[in-house]
Amino acid sequence: METYAITFYLNEQSHSCGCDDHDHNHEHHHRDDYDIVSTIKSLGAWANFMPDSYLVKTNTSAKDISEKIKPFLQSGDLLFVTKVCKDDVASLTPGVVEWINS
Repeated sequence: METYAITFYLNEQSHSCGCDDHDHNHEHHHRDDYDIVSTIKSLGAWANFMPDSYLVKTNTSAKDISEKIKPFLQSGDLLFVTKVCKDDVASLTPGVVEWINS
């Protein structure tokens, strides 16, 4: 079982209707991260340690994690997945190092 850090960013700008400068009569539907977060949580034990950043303990590789999340990303979105080395990790966020080492 390995620990991975997964960070994502959904670029709302690339999904705009382009009506910022004029009146309009329609609703905006902003994307949420439900599918991405659900996918991360399905991989194993998880911790949400920063906004849009998760730690997950899983047997799934970083490449396979990114492939599982890829269908929910659109142009301009970002995703970073990396294995965390529990022997060389530091964090100022309370509880993170303890969670990784548990």
